[in-house]
Amino acid sequence: MSLCDWIVALFCLSAGVGIIAFWAQRLAARQVDLDQPLMRFHLAAEFVTGAVLTAAAVATFVDARAPGTVATVGLGLGLLVYASLQSPPFYPDDKRIRVTLWLTLVATVAVFVFRVATL
Repeated sequence: MSLCDWIVALFCLSAGVGIIAFWAQRLAARQVDLDQPLMRFHLAAEFVTGAVLTAAAVATFVDARAPGTVATVGLGLGLLVYASLQSPPFYPDDKRIRVTLWLTLVATVAVFVFRVATL
């Protein structure tokens, strides 16, 4: 694996595990309003994004150039871009989370460039 492959794999792994851990912590602390249908869909999308990113990381560690790996990484990064762009309205009063989401977007675009540059 090249350095860029390692960066892509470690980013996908940390983002995927981080998303799942973030929401697990918020659920455990009862900070998620599960009575709202929109929040239930949002939560499901977040867990799917975390799972796809984790799968992308594992696939990259196994064979970074396999067509399935490239597709899974692209899907995971695309889901993360979407989550980064559509999540800020859920946190109108939490500047820290909003800044983190924008930094995640920038980092995701950079990792996508690494992925494309090494194909």
